[in-house]
Amino acid sequence: MLKTKKLLPRKLAANQVVVTMQEAVTNVISANLNVLYVTRDQGRKVWVALGTTAGTLAAQNLRLLKTTVAAANDKSVAAWDAVEQALDERVMPVLDKVGLAAPAQFGVDLLGKGVHRVSAQVVELTRVRKVAARRPVRKPVAKKVVAKRSARSPRSAVRLAA
Repeated sequence: MLKTKKLLPRKLAANQVVVTMQEAVTNVISANLNVLYVTRDQGRKVWVALGTTAGTLAAQNLRLLKTTVAAANDKSVAAWDAVEQALDERVMPVLDKVGLAAPAQFGVDLLGKGVHRVSAQVVELTRVRKVAARRPVRKPVAKKVVAKRSARSPRSAVRLAA
């Protein structure tokens, strides 16, 4: 029972109807609190289940995404190989017949010219360093600085005289 019996007048506290109503109100409040507690517990269980399900679905979607990307990658590699093969079989012979340098050969020639140019620069820089190493390095001669003699003080004259 509630502690409100002390708050009620004595006549009402002794009344059986009032006591029954108090007990009914107490029972309703207790039932509502129990429903709230059960709802809270069930809500926690639902959230845990949702989190587990979401994790499982995310893992499945990730696996599906990886397989899809791998398949697309394989298709793109196959398509590129087909393009290269068609280029080698059809375009390159025509370019050779016409007398045009193949793009790959043109690139190789440019690379060779670049390598020769860099090699020449390396040789030139090495030659300049060897010449610089042969020359004797002259160190600047330090000039001797002579301190000026100052006028002798009377004390120094006394010392000289003694």
